[in-house]
Amino acid sequence: MEYRMNLGAWNSIFAVPCDIVDKHLKLAGAAQLKVLLWVLRHSGEGFTTEDISSALSMSAADVRDSMLYWKETGIVCESEGELSPPKAQRTENTAAEESNEPAKQEEKTESEKKSASEEKKPSRALSRPEKPDIAYLTERMRVDESIVYLMQTADELFGRPTSANEKETLLLIHEYDGLPVEVILMMMQYAAGIGKCNARYLEKVAINWADDEITTLERAEERIKQLTSGRSAAGMIQKLFGIGTHTPTEKEIAFADRWLNTWGFPADVIYYAYEICVDAKGEYIPKYVNSVLERWYSSGIKTLDKAKADQQRGKKKAEKKKSASYDIDLYDSINTILEEDV
Repeated sequence: MEYRMNLGAWNSIFAVPCDIVDKHLKLAGAAQLKVLLWVLRHSGEGFTTEDISSALSMSAADVRDSMLYWKETGIVCESEGELSPPKAQRTENTAAEESNEPAKQEEKTESEKKSASEEKKPSRALSRPEKPDIAYLTERMRVDESIVYLMQTADELFGRPTSANEKETLLLIHEYDGLPVEVILMMMQYAAGIGKCNARYLEKVAINWADDEITTLERAEERIKQLTSGRSAAGMIQKLFGIGTHTPTEKEIAFADRWLNTWGFPADVIYYAYEICVDAKGEYIPKYVNSVLERWYSSGIKTLDKAKADQQRGKKKAEKKKSASYDIDLYDSINTILEEDV
C-alpha cells in the first residue's frame, strides 16, 4: 500500500533565514519584507526589478530601495547582477589555526604599528561620528519600543519605506544629538509639511536644535512657530519685491523674519531699502538691504519720511566729501605749478 502525506499549501515551501524573523521583523517595513519573500520564492530564477514591481504592484523605485535595505543589512550580497547569501564567517577552528602561527610573524616594530595606524586614520577629522550600524539599530529596537515607533512613523512621514541609512540617521539624531523621540517626530512633521522630509535636512535641523538645547516639546513648538513665521515673512518679502516664488533660502528666511518680526519695519520702508540696493548694485542683494535696515533700526528710524531724510543726508555728506577731495587735488596741482616756476 502506498501512503502519501498531503500538506496542502505546505507541499511547496521555500526557506526563510532565521535572521529575518529574529533581527529584522520589527525593523523592516512591509514593502521590504514583501520584496524579500518574492525574491526567496523565485531563487534560482532570473528576474528584474520590473518583474518584482509588476508582481507586487509596487513602483520600481520602492523595489530598488527595498533591495538596497537587504544588501545594506548583509542578508544578501550582489555580484555582477547575481544575488547570494553573505559569505560564511570564520569558524572557531580557523581562528584557532591562525592564532597558532609563529609569534614572530605577529610581532611588529613600533614604526610598523605607527604606520599601520596612520593608514587607518581618515584624511581629515570627522565633524560627526559614524552612523550606528544596522546591527546596533536592530538591538536598540529590540529593547526600546519608542525607537520602533520612531522608525514606523518615519515611514509614514517620508511617504515610503525609509532606507537603512535614513533609519541610522534618525538613531544618530536621537543618541548623539540628544533629541528625544517626541521632539524628532515633531521635527519630522514640520519637515514633511514644507516638503523637506529627508535625512539630510533633518540632520541639519537636528544639529541646530541640539546647539540651541531644544529638547522639550514646548521648545520645539516655539521653534516651529518661529520657523513658520519666518517662512511666511519670506513669502511676503518675495511678493513685495516682485522676485517670484522660488523657494527661499535659510538666509533669506532669517532676513525676512528679522525685518518684519524682530525689527518691525513697515513694508514701505523695507521696499525703500530694496530700491536703494538695486540703485547702488543693480540687483537685489539681501545682505545689502539688511545693512541699510540695520543702520536705520540702530538709529531709531521706522518711517518712510525719516528713512528718505536719512538717505538725503547721506548723499549730501558723500557729495561734500567728494567736493572736498576735488579741492585738495586742485590745491596740490597749483602747488606743483608754483614749485616748477620757482
